[in-house]
Amino acid sequence: MSLLIISGSSRDNGNTEILAKEAAKYFDGDVDWIYLRKQTIHQITDQRHTENGFTPVEDDHAGLIKKMVQADTILFATPVYWYGMSGYMKTFVDRWSQALRDPDLDFKQKMQKKPVYVLICGGDRVSVKGIPLILQFQLICEFMNMDFKNYFIGEAKKPGDMLKEQNQLAQMKHFFI
Repeated sequence: MSLLIISGSSRDNGNTEILAKEAAKYFDGDVDWIYLRKQTIHQITDQRHTENGFTPVEDDHAGLIKKMVQADTILFATPVYWYGMSGYMKTFVDRWSQALRDPDLDFKQKMQKKPVYVLICGGDRVSVKGIPLILQFQLICEFMNMDFKNYFIGEAKKPGDMLKEQNQLAQMKHFFI
């Protein structure tokens, strides 16, 4: 079994990644990471409905999609920024429209039934304000026919605060159901 953690955090070892690293300790299998902040993923013009489809883009996105397809399980980890996923994560997911049009990838078929987990982290009543983001991931999984398994909403305000949150970190023992 393999787990691919896709981190949308804009900082190294931020609170979201602290949670994800703790969860990864309890995954029974190989763990690989994609740090979206270290990748080049360009914005594109939406050409879903044009006859010729999307204009090819020279960046890291197609390689990241191939890594997703190869993984057995996916964990999306993103801080809550302005009540949604980070810009890195949003651009990555927006580009799925291009991947869906690529017959060589067979992206949607290969992602079908793949187990998905989501970790988000933020401050200021994130347990309430983060719910729309969880719903967004659930709807993404529904569209892609992926198996949304579980989510966790972590609360930490300043960088590194999650390290002080022993109760939240302890909950990662049971995250992968």
